[in-house]
Parts: sequence; C-alpha cells; structure tokens
Amino acid sequence: MRASVIIPTRGRPVAIKQAMRSLQDAGARELGVEVLVVDNNVDLALRADLRRACELAGEPVRYLVEPAPGQTAARHCGASEARGEILIYVDDDVQVSARWFEAIFRAFEDKSIAIVGGPSVPVFDGSVPPWIWDFIEPSPYGGWWCGWLSLLDIGRDVDDIDPTWIWGLNFSIRRQVLFDLGGFHPDLVPADLQRWQGDGETGLSLRAKVGGVRAAFRHDALLHHHIGTDRMTPEAFAKRAYYQGICDSFTRIRQGIEPSATAPGPMAARPEEGRWSGAAREVRAATVVAYNEGWTFHQREAARDIRLLAWVRRPDFWSADIRDEARMLALASNAPA
Repeated sequence: MRASVIIPTRGRPVAIKQAMRSLQDAGARELGVEVLVVDNNVDLALRADLRRACELAGEPVRYLVEPAPGQTAARHCGASEARGEILIYVDDDVQVSARWFEAIFRAFEDKSIAIVGGPSVPVFDGSVPPWIWDFIEPSPYGGWWCGWLSLLDIGRDVDDIDPTWIWGLNFSIRRQVLFDLGGFHPDLVPADLQRWQGDGETGLSLRAKVGGVRAAFRHDALLHHHIGTDRMTPEAFAKRAYYQGICDSFTRIRQGIEPSATAPGPMAARPEEGRWSGAAREVRAATVVAYNEGWTFHQREAARDIRLLAWVRRPDFWSADIRDEARMLALASNAPA
C-alpha cells in the first residue's frame, strides 16, 4: 500500500529535523513512503532553513508551504498533496521507533480498519517535577495516559478502540475516510487568534465514532514525544487547560448546543478529594480555573458574534483561512456605528 507521512511544523527548527531523520532511519525510503513536511512558519529565515534541510534529505521528503496559520491548515495541505492511500500524521517533536511503519501497515491489512494509532512515550529534556506524576492516569484499556503532555501507553494491541483514543501526534487514516469524514477541525492556532480555535482531531474522531468507523491501537506503532522543560511548569499546564476549555466549548457548539455568555465552565471547581496533594493539588486547582476561563471566553465570543458562531458550525474546514476571519472582524470593528 502507498502511504504518506505528513508533518505540520512551526517554530521547531531542531525537532523537525530529528523527526525527519527518525523516519528515514525507520525505513521510509526503502518502503517507498513519501514524507511531506508542511511548513507553517511565518519566520522567513526558518522557512529557508527548513527548505534546505528538506532538499538535503532528498527523496522521499517533499517540502510544502502552508501560509494559513494553524495546524489544521497544514494537515489539510498535506492531505491534498499526498499521493498515498494511507495518511500518517505525526507532530514535529516526535521520533518514531524502528517497527513503527511495520505495525501501521500490518494493521491496515485489515480492510475494515480505517484509523490506526499507537503509544506516545516521553523523552524528557530535563528534570521532571514530582507533581507531574499525579497527572498520569490509568486508561480504560489498561496502561496509562497523560493528556496534558499528549502521552499514552496502553501496553497492548486494542482492536476496535474508541477513535478518540487515537491522538493527532500518532494518527494514521485512510485518505478517502479522512475526506469522507470532512477532515480536521481548527487546531493550534496562534494565541492572538484563539477565538477561532477548534477541537482538532477530536471532531474528526467523534464523527468516526458515530459513523461506526473502526479504529485500532497497535503497541508496536510507538513513537517518542519530546517534552521540553518549558512544558513541565504550572504555567504551561494552566495554558494547556485554557486551550482545552476553548476546544470543549467548540465541540459542544458543534453538537448543536447554543453558546451562552453566562453559563459557567463545566470543570469541577474543587479538585477530587484524596487524589491530589501538595504541589499537584495547587497545579490542579490552577488548571480548573484556566479551563473554565477558556470555556467562558469561547462561549461568550460565540454567543455575541454571529460570524464566530458561523465559523464553528461550518460543514468542514478544508478551505478555511483564519486570516480571512480576522480581516472581516477588523473591518467590522472599524466600521462607523
């Protein structure tokens, strides 16, 4: 089967080269897998450097530019340009294991399987604060997970896994199924454009779940996720929680529930008794506040702006460009009363 690996990248000039190298080491060239590096940088120097790196890598690496901000625009650019029938999405801060391709391809030999994922285990770039371990939980399939850092290790193969347990940093899908499901929702948009943030691959996975699309988790489809010290701080966890509040608000509106400018955020205001203690309890309390702030922000914005509400309810986001929405908002703000 023909496959295409798609790597959206922005602002990680060292990590993306490591990711490319790991794909080559895992046999991309020998297996005939093309690697599409989709450059979402705004810095022209970073673009020039990445273009040179891709040229030096040679086949099977192809360099693409997606000027529209946000990971989803880059993901869709890669899908539109890909030649493979299997699209394999990874983040730019991962390195794949030696048997990664083998595990993914073996799973897709079952024609009824449309989505495949695998473990994402950490490579910490520095000392790990003790409170981090309190944020690791058992998954419903066994093993453990930490959504705050996009880490997951179930410890075994799982057939017919809930598609929402296949995460975007290690997400393989049949190309036709991706298009049939309408693609991804907005994700990882710049901070100044947060009102247009969506729920990324979650919306896609929820549609797959409702549609009975089969997903599989393969333990050997393992990759390593680099976790920098900048992500292991209370401030980083609060930022992640704020972003999640926006994502969940987006999901709720897409489900047909009207936004409310006054509805409180849904996350529990008090950490669960007995689970959290010490520094972890303080970090958890801060994430609750941040999550509810993100939720309230998005609900309020969508409730008072018909343009944002229309954006959230778009049938799909294949041709969506957040820059167009920002320009329209600016024009409306500057219009005479």
